[in-house]
Amino acid sequence: MIACLGAGPLLSYGRWNCILFTNVLVLLSSCICMIDNSVVILIGRFIYGMASGAYCVFCPKFVSEMAPPEYRGPFGSLNQFMCTLGIFVIAVLGIPI
Repeated sequence: MIACLGAGPLLSYGRWNCILFTNVLVLLSSCICMIDNSVVILIGRFIYGMASGAYCVFCPKFVSEMAPPEYRGPFGSLNQFMCTLGIFVIAVLGIPI
């Protein structure tokens, strides 16, 4: 939620650049989560959550620009569903931690 609120002003740098920067955040958080320390893993998961929130802002706008007009609705809905499903799966996988 925090990243969703802060991601809107970043769109002035371009949607594609924002998506690429968010990819770097995902890679960074994945590397951080490989360290065998529960506090460090939680920090990595927090960074991953920030990246997931940013994706929920950047990707629908990018998809709506790239999709043909007749497919914008279904592609946008599918994109949001997949973002939500990805956040849910990561949350479920983190339960044992």
